Amino acid sequence: MAHLCILVFCITRKNIHSELIPNLFRTYSELIPNLFRTYRIKGGFFIKKILIICLVLLTVVHIGSAAPTADYLNINTEVNNGYAVSTVEEKLTNPAATAVQGEFSFLIPEGAFISGFSLTIDGKEYRADVLPKEEATEKFEAAASAGRTAGLLETKENNLFSYALSFEPGQSITVKLTYEQALKKTLGEYELVQYLESPQAVNSLSATVNISSANPLIRLETPGFPDAEARYLSANEGQVSYKASRLPGPGQGSELRVVFETQNPPLNGNMLFYEKDGEGYMMHIFSPTEEDLGTTALGKDIIFVLDKSGSMRGDKLEQVKEAFEDIITSLPAQDRFNIIFFDSSIQSSSETLRETTPEAKSGALEFVNGLDSGGGTNINEALVTALGMFGPESERVPIIVFLTDGMPTDGVTSPYVIRENVKAANRAQVSIFSMAFGIEDENDYGFLRAMSLENYGTAEWFAPSFDSEEKIGNFYDTISTPLVTDLDFSYGGKVSEPVNNGGKNLFAGSDAVVLGKYTPGSGSISSVLSATTRDGIRTFSKEFTVAPSAENAFIPRLWAYSSIETLLDRIEVEGEAENLVAEVTELSLKFEFVTPYTSLFVEMPGLIGETEGGVPVEPVENIQGAMAADMVQSSPTRDTNAVPTDAFSTQDEAMAAPEAAPEQAYGEVVYEKEGIDGGAEIPESDNGEKATPGLGVFFSFAGLLSIAFLLSRKRY
Repeated sequence: MAHLCILVFCITRKNIHSELIPNLFRTYSELIPNLFRTYRIKGGFFIKKILIICLVLLTVVHIGSAAPTADYLNINTEVNNGYAVSTVEEKLTNPAATAVQGEFSFLIPEGAFISGFSLTIDGKEYRADVLPKEEATEKFEAAASAGRTAGLLETKENNLFSYALSFEPGQSITVKLTYEQALKKTLGEYELVQYLESPQAVNSLSATVNISSANPLIRLETPGFPDAEARYLSANEGQVSYKASRLPGPGQGSELRVVFETQNPPLNGNMLFYEKDGEGYMMHIFSPTEEDLGTTALGKDIIFVLDKSGSMRGDKLEQVKEAFEDIITSLPAQDRFNIIFFDSSIQSSSETLRETTPEAKSGALEFVNGLDSGGGTNINEALVTALGMFGPESERVPIIVFLTDGMPTDGVTSPYVIRENVKAANRAQVSIFSMAFGIEDENDYGFLRAMSLENYGTAEWFAPSFDSEEKIGNFYDTISTPLVTDLDFSYGGKVSEPVNNGGKNLFAGSDAVVLGKYTPGSGSISSVLSATTRDGIRTFSKEFTVAPSAENAFIPRLWAYSSIETLLDRIEVEGEAENLVAEVTELSLKFEFVTPYTSLFVEMPGLIGETEGGVPVEPVENIQGAMAADMVQSSPTRDTNAVPTDAFSTQDEAMAAPEAAPEQAYGEVVYEKEGIDGGAEIPESDNGEKATPGLGVFFSFAGLLSIAFLLSRKRY
């Protein structure tokens, strides 16, 4: 019964996204039949009445709720050599004759940093400042206690930026959000995703992506989005544009995916330069092909360590089996492999690494298909056992592909001890690539990510869905073909504070990007790169002439972005050491990025109740970024109600949102409404009357009637 009350409560929330309603009913579709069985009174009449009440409330909310409309939503992205800066601008207008609540929300990609936010009200723009987190919080609290209007944007492990707004009758507010991200070259191509979403109706939609590259642009596509126009502007530039009078409808898809490919740089790479404020910044791109190297890919020693515990029961294990059947079948002749499945214990297809003969592959497939799920999760024993099968003398690239859907429950269960044991056992410097298969807890994913980072690998998160086997296969493809290993860059002492966006291995279709600083006036910089290829150790060297260009103005920000990412990775592994936190904070403030240690703070002059340009100043709006599922409305003067507002999450089927890795996405929104004395304020309309509180009173009354009805039924 409590579940139904929650459903009614969620339906009647004032700021709920319309997209949530279908999700709620999908969520409760399994609950309703159980309630019929549990509370079967007079042929289910009791429950039917409750459902009728729910439907009536839903209908009234749908018809009666007022909301602002979007005059336009413009999304513009500039991509320069893989670094993307996106600006989202939306003008919202309240067409009603009464004050209303509205919301600006926008999904940003995983790993993006917010770098700008502003509100334009009555022709005046209020820009947010990036401040140390503690200082921003203090300023916000001071503004709140003084009754001034202010906003606070902090980071959270979510990727939906959301900001609550209050509108006077007929008022328009323009919201502008800027975020930045480094696109990764994967399997020879770059991909940018723009999310064409808004909580309100949009009267004009425009999306533009401008692409420029130091190397020729040889392919530009918008797969699955035929209405977008892709065109080449020059040999090195292209543009994608999309215009519509409304948001994409059902079945059209709300993701504009832009995929592009550039010609590979010369064998020794490109080096780009830019100088600003007495500092020089360089960018070295190294991305050879097998043809450039004159050799074939390196062989691999690869072990697949796969979870088959009880939580993997059903579709999850079947999808894993299907994915790895394809992977095993495609293993090249120069590789050696093994498969380990684990639950409370370990089951291996072989005691040692095996050559990829047809017989070995056939036996491995039979082993995979014969397994069932069950038991606990003994991660420690599985990984330590796998690492013991690698020999340091092998000339192949050692790799573990590790997949699990949960935390350790058997054997060693401390994540910290497991990490220590894995590092100690990794004498062959094996790269561990982890797949978090639907892990929901942020700390659980953090453990896997830290373990992978400190063992020469990376971690990826994705939700179980109908195409999980394809996602697993795609992830494997990115690491399946190592071209070179043991990468080492040197610049003769002329480059300081270098940061390498890659690792020690370079896989086919990817690139290694090194960014750093140099002293302006340097005539040239010599690059010496050593690496191991299939033919042995090779050296790639070239002297680059320093030629700063205004076209490379993005390099300082990309250097800062990459440096912060590297430092945050170190914090994930080493903990919040004071020096690391200080470095992240310093860079974030200098380049104005919102990170876990900085916040955006915006304040508009005037006290609550005063007017500015004829418009009453609204109460404090505290924004803390939030994924819709975690949005919370709170006030220090009343209880906190946590309400799932899942407008964008849990929509694998609807919009295939980027596997929103629990790590690093930005924006959290908690809004507070306080008067000068701390009490809740209701904005007044033009005629001096209090603005309508919406349908809250009606629903409170309807709720009481529902309770009375339930109590009356108990007597029969």
